[in-house]
Amino acid sequence: MSRRYLNLTPLSEALAIMRREFPSPGRAETVPLAEAVGRVTGEPLYAGYSVPMADIAKFDGYAVKSGDTRGAQDQRPLSLPEYTRVNTGEVLPQPFDAVVMIEDTWDEGGTPWIRKSAASGQHIRRAGEDVRAGELVLPKGHRIRPFDIGALATYGIDRVSVRSVRVGIVPTGSDLVPLGTAPGPGRTIETNTLMAEAYLTGLGATCRRYGIVPDEPDLIREAVGAAIAENDLVILSAGSSAGTRDFSRDAVEQLGEIVFHGIAVRPGKPVLLANVGGKPVLGMPGYPVAAQTVLREVAGSLLSWWGLEPLPLGEMDVRLARRLASDLGFDEFVPVSVGRVDGTCWATPHPRGGGIQMAVVRANGYLHIPAAREGIEAGEEVRVRLTVPSASVARTLVCVGRRDPVLGELGNRLAEADYHLHCCNASTIGAVLALRAKTCHAATVALPETASAWSDQVLRYLPGVRLLRVPVARTEFGVASADPLDAGSLASLRVANRPKSAAAQFLLDAWLDREGIDASPSGVPADVRVCTALEAREAGLRFTPIGCESCDLVMREERAADEGVAALIGAARSPEFRAYLHSIGRDPGDGDAPGAFSP
Repeated sequence: MSRRYLNLTPLSEALAIMRREFPSPGRAETVPLAEAVGRVTGEPLYAGYSVPMADIAKFDGYAVKSGDTRGAQDQRPLSLPEYTRVNTGEVLPQPFDAVVMIEDTWDEGGTPWIRKSAASGQHIRRAGEDVRAGELVLPKGHRIRPFDIGALATYGIDRVSVRSVRVGIVPTGSDLVPLGTAPGPGRTIETNTLMAEAYLTGLGATCRRYGIVPDEPDLIREAVGAAIAENDLVILSAGSSAGTRDFSRDAVEQLGEIVFHGIAVRPGKPVLLANVGGKPVLGMPGYPVAAQTVLREVAGSLLSWWGLEPLPLGEMDVRLARRLASDLGFDEFVPVSVGRVDGTCWATPHPRGGGIQMAVVRANGYLHIPAAREGIEAGEEVRVRLTVPSASVARTLVCVGRRDPVLGELGNRLAEADYHLHCCNASTIGAVLALRAKTCHAATVALPETASAWSDQVLRYLPGVRLLRVPVARTEFGVASADPLDAGSLASLRVANRPKSAAAQFLLDAWLDREGIDASPSGVPADVRVCTALEAREAGLRFTPIGCESCDLVMREERAADEGVAALIGAARSPEFRAYLHSIGRDPGDGDAPGAFSP
């Protein structure tokens, strides 16, 4: 029987409870140096010997006695009475105390001559100059980086003591199938544990993924018991909510004690924490974005408390492009796309929700709305945690509006110019207002091709602003029917489905009005359906056109000279992109509209 979480624990309180309840295992293991990248040192590392071990030459040249070179000048060159030829890295022989580079000498009769005296120690690396035997190389608690490996090997360290935390990850769900299996209707590929393993391994943990466990309490209990015996932390994926097939709480409660069930955080509310034999069992929700929040904010915090270095994430103070509402008492994490527009960095939010995984894929950061806030106003300064290198923000173009599928391919073309296109979904009005507020580089506007659409839905909100309108794609809509439509059939025609596109709906309403047809109420069988010409052709149905919708990029004219915006325009007009549109049955469009200007 499923049990609903009754009390939501504040995030800060949940983290404090978790730290009090579960002290660090405090264990270390020794691994070969080649396997140490990304791990955290369990003990300080000291050099096994000095580097260099003796005085060596910095450059190719001659080892000399500095006193023999005293007085050498351009007008009074000196021959070297006593010397030996040395190469870079060779030990300096006694009794020489300096090196003259080969470029600063010339040979005359087999004897080198110089025009400048050499100081004692010139061009010599002294013994221990890099590191001395027994000197600290890396402190305890240091995340080992790729370039640390070369230095450690140079200093005689071939095995490393690293902090060891073992994490067992157990996926549950009768609807799950493993990666590589095509899911049938009602089935889902199991991905959360794959994501968890990648993230936690990056923190320095040693992870083990177990097989999929069906929604059967006894099997879940057995799987958790086995994982607890082998690990320091067990993560149970899915089944922590309150559905009729959510058995995580009941199964875990039979093994130990529930610490809390439910955190006031979004997404990720139905998180479960239990104590089984002194070890934590963390139940995370099945929705991918909610699971990411729990991994990052809860599991990641625990491993950081246990001594694993958190992954480095850059942060930026930016301005919020549009208002975000939030419920008081909930810590909320919102994916955003950050781009620099007219000298100001703006964060444009993506859709929220635990299951909207593409919002995270499309974003380049996220912001935290604290529990004490009911929202954040547009234009307010916020701190964003970046999920990409901070340098990429300068080469990010933010496009707000209709996220037509062809924009993905446009972004692919733009990537060839080393720019990143981030498309943030919004209504036509929302896109135009973002353009007016100068919070985006471009807007995507989907409009029915009528005489007044451009003026009514764009120009009226941007009076006096000169715009560039670059056609991206054009879609022909119509009604598909099994039989031809004639005057007799039109009189009694019933149309039940309503298109999702606002422009298509406008075109349909206009056509119905012209033909004198009343749309059927919802649920009445339809004689025809509204679709694109391509969909009708693929279904083998007759197609009666009702009009076209254009999807255009719209930009402020003054930004056309910006390198990134120019690259975007060039990608949209490129023969390769237009050929792609033709290949999928989309007309790329052919020009400008009144009030728009072409570069």
